[in-house]
Amino acid sequence: MFFKEFPLPTDPVFPPLTADVRDFGAKEGELITSAIAAAIAHVSEKGGGTVVIPEGNWLTGQIHLKSNINLHFAKGSHVTFAADHKQYLPVVYTVYEGIRCYNYSPLIYGNELCNVAVTGEGVLDGNGEYWWAWAKNLTARDILYSGELPVEERRFGTPEYGLRPMFLQILSSKNVLIEGITLINSPCWTVHPVWCEDVIVRGVKIENPTVSPNTDGVNIESCNCALVEDCTVVTTGDDMYCLKAGRNEDAWEVGIPCENVVIRRCRSLGPSTSGGIVVGSEMSASVRNILAEDCEFSHNANCVRIKSKDGRGGVVENMDCRNLHMKKGMRGINISYRYSCEACDDPKEPGKYMPVVRNISFENIVADDVQSGITLENLPGGIMENLHFKDITMTARVCMATDSVDGLYLENVKLTEKPDAGEAPCDAEGARIYIAPDYKG
Repeated sequence: MFFKEFPLPTDPVFPPLTADVRDFGAKEGELITSAIAAAIAHVSEKGGGTVVIPEGNWLTGQIHLKSNINLHFAKGSHVTFAADHKQYLPVVYTVYEGIRCYNYSPLIYGNELCNVAVTGEGVLDGNGEYWWAWAKNLTARDILYSGELPVEERRFGTPEYGLRPMFLQILSSKNVLIEGITLINSPCWTVHPVWCEDVIVRGVKIENPTVSPNTDGVNIESCNCALVEDCTVVTTGDDMYCLKAGRNEDAWEVGIPCENVVIRRCRSLGPSTSGGIVVGSEMSASVRNILAEDCEFSHNANCVRIKSKDGRGGVVENMDCRNLHMKKGMRGINISYRYSCEACDDPKEPGKYMPVVRNISFENIVADDVQSGITLENLPGGIMENLHFKDITMTARVCMATDSVDGLYLENVKLTEKPDAGEAPCDAEGARIYIAPDYKG
C-alpha cells in the first residue's frame, strides 16, 4: 500500500579461479587464520574468484574479505572461531549498536568492498559463550552512548572495555551476497551489513541460545536495496530480522538511511526474547520503503515491532507488512516510543528529537496466542500517523491499546479476547480511528 517496488539486487558474479585453503597450509587441528588470509590475498591478486574451505573441522581467528572474493564454506565444513580475543586484533573500524568506533574485528569482516560473497553449506561456530559474559561490562557502551568522544578516539579492543565483536559484518560495500551458511553461537549481532548497496541474504540459518545477549539474527543497517529471503532463525537471544539506521547524534552525522528493503519467506523455529520483524531501536537516520511478507514465526516476544524512544529522532515510513503468522508471543503488533535503554542514552533535551512513524500498513497478520494484540505507545511530542490494519486476526489477553495516533484505519480486524482475560479488551484513548464501512471486526 505504501511500499514502492524497486529493482531487486542481483547475485555478484566471480571469475572462475578457485583456491583451496589447504594449498596455502591449512591443516585440521591447527589454527588456519593465516592460510585463509593467504588464499584470499592470492585470489585477489589474480583478479578474484572463490576461496574454498573444504569439508572438515577447522579452527580460525578473524577473516578479512576482499573485493571480488567469494568465500565458500563447502558442505561438511565446520569452522570454529577461536575463543581468544587476541585473535581479533588489531582493532578495526566498526559499528557497534549503531555507533562508529574501533574495536575487535568481527569474526568475518569487510570494509569498502565491491562484489563480495560468503556462501556455502558449512557450519560456522562463533564460540559466543567466550564473549557473552562481557555483556555485563558496560564501560565501553557508556562511553559510546555518551557521544562525548570523536570517532578516532573511540578505541576499545580490551577485555576491560568488554565490547564484543559482531559475527559477520560488512561495511560500505556494493554487491554483497551472504547465502546458504549456518551460523551458530554468535558473540553479538550475527549477520550485519552496514552502509551497503545491493545486498542479498538468502537461505541463511542462524541458531543462538535464547540466553545469549544481543545475538540478533539478521540486522540490515543503513543499507540501500537489500533482499532478505528464505532464511531461518532457529533461536536467538534478541530480534530475528531487524532494520536499523544508527543511533542518535552519530547516525545524524553519517546521515545514511535504511531504505528499499524486502524481507520475504523467512521464519523462526523456536523462542525469541524479542521480535520477528523489528525496526529499531537504532533508527535515527530513518527507515523507509520496506516490505515484509510471507513470514512464519514460532514463539517470539513480538510478531512485528517498531521500537524507538525520545531523543532518537528519525522517521520510519512507507512500510508494508503482510501475510505474517506468529503462533505464540507477548505482542502481535507493537509500535512504541517507550523503548527502555541505558540511563546514559536518555534524551539530553526532553521533548526534542522525537521519532516519527507514518504510512505503515499491516495486512493479513495472524497471531494465535498473545498477551497483547495491537499496542501503539506514543509519548508527548511524538508523531504516529496514518496506520492501516486490514485482515488482522489475533487472540489476546488485551486486544488493543492505543494513544495519540492521527489516522488509525481498521478493516476486518478480528481481535478475540482470551478466556482468562482480566482487563478491558480495547483502550483507544487519544486515537482518531477510521473504521471501513464493511468492517467486520
